[in-house]
Parts: sequence; C-alpha cells; structure tokens
Amino acid sequence: MSLPFADLTYTPFAEAWYRDSHGRLRLIRPLRPRDEAVFAQFLTGLSHDTRRFFAPHGLEWQHGQQLVAELDPSQTLRLLLLDKSGDEEIVLGYLILQMGLAPHEQERFNRYGIEYDPALCVSLAPVIAEGWQSLGLGAPLLKQGLHLCSELGRQAVVLMGGVQDANRRAVHFYLRHGFHRLDSFEWPQGVLNDDMIRWL
Repeated sequence: MSLPFADLTYTPFAEAWYRDSHGRLRLIRPLRPRDEAVFAQFLTGLSHDTRRFFAPHGLEWQHGQQLVAELDPSQTLRLLLLDKSGDEEIVLGYLILQMGLAPHEQERFNRYGIEYDPALCVSLAPVIAEGWQSLGLGAPLLKQGLHLCSELGRQAVVLMGGVQDANRRAVHFYLRHGFHRLDSFEWPQGVLNDDMIRWL
C-alpha cells in the first residue's frame, strides 16, 4: 500500500490500537487540531532533562499551539500515543515523521559514504511523557512510525538531529530497534550527537 502522506490524517490507516502488558488500551494516531488542549498539557509536563535530550525540537506550550495550528501532513506527520483506558484521553507520547532531510542534515549524511536518496528518507523524533518513560511505550510508537514509513515506500529513517550520545538509554533503544550508528557530530558546542539510520 502506498498512500500520500496528506491522506493519513483522514483515514484509519495511520491509527493503531493495542493493549499494554497491564491490559490498558492505547491508541496511536495523528495529531489533530482538536488536540490542542491535551497536547499543550503534555508539553507543559515535560521536564528540563527531557527537553534537553529532545533538543533542538521545540517542546514549549506555545510551540505546541503553533504545531496544531499549522498541521501539514503532506510534509510532516505528527503521531500521538494516547491512553484510552479512562474517560479522558491522556497524551503519553509524541512522534514526528518529517519527509526528507533538512539541508544541514543532508550535508552531514552525504559525507558518510552511504548510498541513499534523501527524498526517500524520513526524519524521526519521538518523546515520551514524564512518569511514563522506561515503561515500554516507546517501542510501539516507534514501530507504528516505522510501519507507516515502510507502507509509504520510504527507503530509510534517520534520527532528526541525531541522538545525544550522553543519552545512553536512547542510544541503546535505537540500536535494539535496527538503527545503525554512522558517526557523531557536535551541536551545539560541547554536545555530542550520534547520527543513526534504519533501512526499510
């Protein structure tokens, strides 16, 4: 199956339901304009450390409002992982899937000597809510993102901005899920990041 990214917001194709190991119902689906309040609440609850590891991606409440207002699924798909076991939806995780590579990312990847088509790559960046990290939620969110990229005929997935080398838990997480480390780069000054790629 190969659907335009723009169609994913309007079809169950991008949705995935599952129950976690405790039987709680979870839903992964695209971010929608009506999610502004719960998404802002999710962003507001993130700690300084989580924001630091997720940098340079904006995770402030105002940034969340802007993202909801400017949704363009033809270029970027933003997935939410939701707790559906109660009366209210609670955002447990957030995943960005951005088509292609930004020019500065492409410049780095061109130096690695790998055969790839930047237009067929997807840049990926996930974050899990405070209090829910290290509970196995990242894996199903990542797997759904990889599934969508594969269904869309993409060649590879790269980590948007790399993964901070000091975030060893995240580095091992990506290695366990089929990513390969290419090399490291420093940005901002003094912060080492690992470029990783997963072929589809």
